[in-house]
Amino acid sequence: MRIEKLALALITVIPSVAVAQNTKVTSGGTAVLSGAPTGVVTAQSGADATLSSVVNFGEVGPANPSAFACFTQPLFLRANVASSLRVAVTAASFGAGPGALKESDIGIGLRNLAAGGPNADLSTTTIVASFAADPCAAPKNADGIPSYSATLASLSTAQPGTTVMQSTGAISPRASFNSNSNRVLLDLKLAIAPQAFTAGPFAATLTITLTNP
Repeated sequence: MRIEKLALALITVIPSVAVAQNTKVTSGGTAVLSGAPTGVVTAQSGADATLSSVVNFGEVGPANPSAFACFTQPLFLRANVASSLRVAVTAASFGAGPGALKESDIGIGLRNLAAGGPNADLSTTTIVASFAADPCAAPKNADGIPSYSATLASLSTAQPGTTVMQSTGAISPRASFNSNSNRVLLDLKLAIAPQAFTAGPFAATLTITLTNP
């Protein structure tokens, strides 16, 4: 049976607690949800605080006229050694059946990589190609089904997770880890294209880790 409205959906984004002392990942500030008229970011942390966000996508069925429901979580990264940014789906609950929304229906990508100050160095940093595309601008076929470069199904379910970005050198070679001058700015984006999914709630927890290497 197809429906025009889905139960509320949650995606929780948290940092791993097993982060080496010479690397640091924190919230980059206000998380934004767009294209989701009934959705809401129900919890989030302030800039440079421990990352903990919860987003409720709300209506992602045909009653949502948006091309994509798009969630953007800014991140601050610091490391005085080579590092790898990794993401894992450490908890998930999705419906059964071919019409249910699945991990593969949620696109993921990293965008807007930038040095946050004069003591941040991106010269050795590369986003893994499949995670470099904007999922909120993914192409769609004639049936309105998107083709994402990467989805939650692309991620490991075990920590520390799948490598999505690598730096072969220090991204924060100078200043303390409390400084704004050596932080790297990055947006983690999630996207759902509203479709006639089968009824049922879904939820997932993403754990983000900055490891050496």
